[in-house]
Amino acid sequence: MPPVSLLIKPVSGRCNLACGYCFYRDVAAHRERPDYGRMSGETAELLIKAALDEAEGSCGFAFQGGEPSLAGLDFFRDFARKVRQYNSRGVEIHFSLQTNGMLIDAEWARFLKEESFLTGLSLDGPRMIHDAFRKGADGSGSFARVMESARLLGEASAEFNILCVVDSLTADNPRAVYDFFKRRGFRWIQYIPCLDPLGAVEGVGHSLSPPAWASFLKTSFDAWHQDIRSGEGLSIRYFDNLVDMAMGYPPESCGMSGTCTANFTVEADGSVFPCDFYVLDEWRMGNVRTDSLKAMRSCGNARRFVRVSEHQSPACSSCFAFPLCRGGCRRDREPFSGGLPGLNRFCEAYKDFFAHAGQRIIDLARELSTRAPGQAS
Repeated sequence: MPPVSLLIKPVSGRCNLACGYCFYRDVAAHRERPDYGRMSGETAELLIKAALDEAEGSCGFAFQGGEPSLAGLDFFRDFARKVRQYNSRGVEIHFSLQTNGMLIDAEWARFLKEESFLTGLSLDGPRMIHDAFRKGADGSGSFARVMESARLLGEASAEFNILCVVDSLTADNPRAVYDFFKRRGFRWIQYIPCLDPLGAVEGVGHSLSPPAWASFLKTSFDAWHQDIRSGEGLSIRYFDNLVDMAMGYPPESCGMSGTCTANFTVEADGSVFPCDFYVLDEWRMGNVRTDSLKAMRSCGNARRFVRVSEHQSPACSSCFAFPLCRGGCRRDREPFSGGLPGLNRFCEAYKDFFAHAGQRIIDLARELSTRAPGQAS
């Protein structure tokens, strides 16, 4: 078994916000059982044992939701303690937490620092943009509370990055978003294209259109590239990944690989699915309470999930952008036709973007490749 990485949903899809574009609320609505409740200590312990029994070299425990912090700080303290207890072979441990920041206080921030969590904090840019879709159930915006969480994490020296969902409004304001993050001192950014609901053909109110995504990428890249050249660059995960790929390294983000792997997304009852976007009844691989990770990774659903993703449109093989695009994330190739994925819904956007930025990506890769070790940073 290679290194093991698990994406854990300790409170299923439960959340203390009601974001307008929440993809997991839509995923859960397509299941026979929308809510798997809260993960018990027993299930968490079985999950930890299963992971550490199988992992070679390293083991990653990533927590997502819904809002995973709703499980409570004591749940996470106990989880970290049990990881230490069962890590008899000295596997390298990586913890991460994706949070909306609504419950992060000084005690949470100290814990995240002490246990070396990498925290992904959801923040969509300036108040006007962030609060448009990231609202509480009462309709109030969450911007002020998230900024307070960022301050507390910074004061505790807890490592965190920014997760920015790019919806229709964000895409219309790329420079305002970029400049906001730079001005506020946020240096690690991940732009996440907004998902349409499963099976949707027409865009919804917050839907990200291909032209809007292309425009956002081009403007953001231009700003990023200019700052990289002046030595003031932010780390934007997608752009960083593209440069690494142009240098010959494998993509760090699974959605940029072109084909899927059967990952371990663990719901609160211990049920395991191959991908966070496909926590659906038809893709259930097993349960940590009854099945080994090795058996689940090789089960029929896992093999079928990977096999279907390997299909590529003939149009991709002759496309100039394919070496860096690789067809993109399977979820963006929905809806399927004849059981097979189609072209990425953002196909034209990526062609536009790579025509605009491709040569500069290659030039950066060449420059970094010629530097002595340690100079790339």
